[in-house]
Amino acid sequence: MNDPTVPRCSGFARSEDLDPAGTAGSYQGYVAVDVPLPWPRELTEHPDVAAAAPALAAAGLRVQGIVLDPASSSEPRRMVTFLRPDGPFHRYRTAVWTVPGTGVGEALSAVAVAGAAGAVAGPARRADAGAPGATDSEPLDAGGTPGATGTGASDAGPVARVATLVAEGDAAGRHVLVCTHGARDACCGSLGTRLATVLPGLGAGVHVWRTSHTGGHRFAPTALLLPEGTAWAYLDLDTLVGIADRSLDIGEAARRYRGCAGLDGPEVQAADREALRAVGWSWLDHHRSGTVVERSVAGARIRLDGIAPDGSRTSFEATVEVARLVPVPDCGKPVSEARKSRPELRVREFAAA
Repeated sequence: MNDPTVPRCSGFARSEDLDPAGTAGSYQGYVAVDVPLPWPRELTEHPDVAAAAPALAAAGLRVQGIVLDPASSSEPRRMVTFLRPDGPFHRYRTAVWTVPGTGVGEALSAVAVAGAAGAVAGPARRADAGAPGATDSEPLDAGGTPGATGTGASDAGPVARVATLVAEGDAAGRHVLVCTHGARDACCGSLGTRLATVLPGLGAGVHVWRTSHTGGHRFAPTALLLPEGTAWAYLDLDTLVGIADRSLDIGEAARRYRGCAGLDGPEVQAADREALRAVGWSWLDHHRSGTVVERSVAGARIRLDGIAPDGSRTSFEATVEVARLVPVPDCGKPVSEARKSRPELRVREFAAA
């Protein structure tokens, strides 16, 4: 049993002033789908998800369970796909589907097929969230068109054969996923649920979901904003509302920014955080890409490029280094019993290129 005198993992992270930069994980896309409670510790072990989980992971796609609305029927289920377009990242292509309750596994497998068919071979990496991501991949849209600039989700394809399209592109809206996965982490189960249940309406077209593990539970409460793919830490009601509508002071927002899952790797994500701090909220409207141009004992040299909506270009260079290795204790267990640790990143020599 957990010792009530031992601080929870989120309390430990706050006491250590642990910086969340670079912990978002990198993914070719997400699939958010209604999954009935209770959830096991690993959502991929849920009967609705398990069969498709290996194929989804191989395609670099992360599945997020959504808590079913108790006021609605469990038939049909909601499924929202977020797939990464080719080129510099701005946001995932989005499509909303309905799926028969008995067809969730088949629909998830179809999304995995679509994603894998469009992926350019690249090295997989294990992100903080625990599932492999891929680099420089070009996923298919849900209709099977490689490298499409539009959504193309309504085209005949593997997903359309097993699910019904409801909306796509901008019509699919924005999605705020708050981690409330108590079976994975007590801090998310308590702090995350408390936050999700008091969130007010965030405006037309913004959907708030209680979701399964998003990684980084030590930063609870955490949330994922899609389709922009940004992950956030140490949230409360005011900060999450301010992040969602971009009214929060940019310095405060940067302190809570874990990174963008559409950018490849923690070091690029850490540099992206500094660009957000320097440019302001409009940085997230840029089409962004990052590259590790050099590695040395001093750290990784990063080149970050952004193209604004008006076509203007902004570039930065930075050195990202490991500031320290920090233990990651199981929630409610002594730090001395931690079985793993994670690097805390620090950015220095950040400047316009």
